[in-house]
Amino acid sequence: MLVREVIASALILLGRAELASALASGAGAEEEKDLTDTLLYCFNAVENEIARNYIPLVYREELLSKNNKFLYTSFSKTPLRVKKISGNGRSVNYEIFPDYLYAEADKIDIEYEYAPRRKRLDDATDFNDSVCTDIIPAGMAEEYSYINGEAEAGDIWKAKYRDLIDDIQRTLPECAHIPPRRWV
Repeated sequence: MLVREVIASALILLGRAELASALASGAGAEEEKDLTDTLLYCFNAVENEIARNYIPLVYREELLSKNNKFLYTSFSKTPLRVKKISGNGRSVNYEIFPDYLYAEADKIDIEYEYAPRRKRLDDATDFNDSVCTDIIPAGMAEEYSYINGEAEAGDIWKAKYRDLIDDIQRTLPECAHIPPRRWV
C-alpha cells in the first residue's frame, strides 16, 4: 500500500473525504500542501512507533565480511534487534558493538527487527494492508489532532488506536511485547 493511500484513509477519518479522493488519485497534493506535509510527518512517526514498540518488522539477509565485523551501514535496513544469526546452517556466537556486529563467521544469515526509513507520498509502506488500513490511520488522526491543539479529539483517537494495537498484538505468534502501562 502506498503512503498516499494511507494518508487518504486518515483524511477520511478526520472528516476530509473530499481531499482524500483527490490525494489518492494524485491530483490534490498541491492545494493542501501543509496538510499533506503534516500528515506525512504523522505517518512516519506512527509507522516508526508501531515498528519499534508493538509490531516488529523483521528482515532476513545474508552478509559477508573479511574480518567478521559487520557494519550496520552494510545492512539493507536499519537494525533494531537481532533475532537470529546462523552461519553454514548452524547458530553463530555474536557480540553487538555501537558501530558493528561481530560474529564468529565471515558469512552469516541474519534475521533482525528493523526501523522503517522515512517515507514520501509515493513510497510503499513496510506494513501489510491490515495495519495500513486501520491502525496507522487511527494513529495519524491522533497525532494530527494533538498537533492542531484538539486534545479531546486526540484522546478519542488515542483510545481507538491503542485498542486496535491491543487487538492485533493478541494475534501475533510471539507475545513478547508488553503493551505500555496506562495510568488511571
